[in-house]
Amino acid sequence: MDRRDPAPGAFVVNIGELLEIATGGYLKATLHRVVSPEPGTERISIPYFHGPSLDARIPSVELPPSLAAEARGITDDPANPLHAVFGENWLKSRMRSHPDVVEAQHPHLLVGA
Repeated sequence: MDRRDPAPGAFVVNIGELLEIATGGYLKATLHRVVSPEPGTERISIPYFHGPSLDARIPSVELPPSLAAEARGITDDPANPLHAVFGENWLKSRMRSHPDVVEAQHPHLLVGA
């Protein structure tokens, strides 16, 4: 899906990777990036993160057949693999956002180590 600018006054909900996994790709995760608005532009952001136990396996959501037929499968991106076990996905995200910490404290987790 292409990103489009929301209509004025729109309520935007970004979908995370776990919902993409749970829906078999019917819902696609939003690429996370922080884009600051122009100075003087009002923006309200309320992030919510749900963290089940690290060994929790993300269950599949049973979609109605008409929606299931539209599911395009989970994104296959070697640079950002999606994991069905919450802890694996969480660790991947932390390693990506804090590579200096991983290199200093956990170099054995780096690819090719």
